[in-house]
Amino acid sequence: MKYLRSLFLLAILTSCSKDEPVATVKVPSGYLYKVEPAISGKTAYICGERPFNDTGALVGGTDLGAQTRQVFDNVKTSLATVGMSLTDVTQVTYSIKEAAGVTQVSVSKLETVKAIEATYFAKTPSIVTAKAVSQTTREDVLIEVEVIAIK
Repeated sequence: MKYLRSLFLLAILTSCSKDEPVATVKVPSGYLYKVEPAISGKTAYICGERPFNDTGALVGGTDLGAQTRQVFDNVKTSLATVGMSLTDVTQVTYSIKEAAGVTQVSVSKLETVKAIEATYFAKTPSIVTAKAVSQTTREDVLIEVEVIAIK
């Protein structure tokens, strides 16, 4: 997947003349798998979506709410690239950072995530799971999300 992203960016850069500005391209922070765009009944898997913006900078610092909003914005962007939207999402799995040894997500963190989830989904996906994790890809990432969407 990283190889394909690199090829895509290289194609954009080489297709522009020296006098033309290069368009900014949003590179998702997660991975989008097994997609046949906009074909009814096809499934898209978004794995490891994280709270990074268009430039790759972490959004939200230590604010779980801000990080969660950025993750959902990234999910929307990824789904749009394959002709899907949040209405196609059937399953969401949250990996929420907790202290080492903690096996359940704290009530306050879960409430924060659920409140933000409600602003993105008109109807809650069929399956929503939250799990406590002691490590994420980076120390300052508080949440990672996996999504399954069916067209």
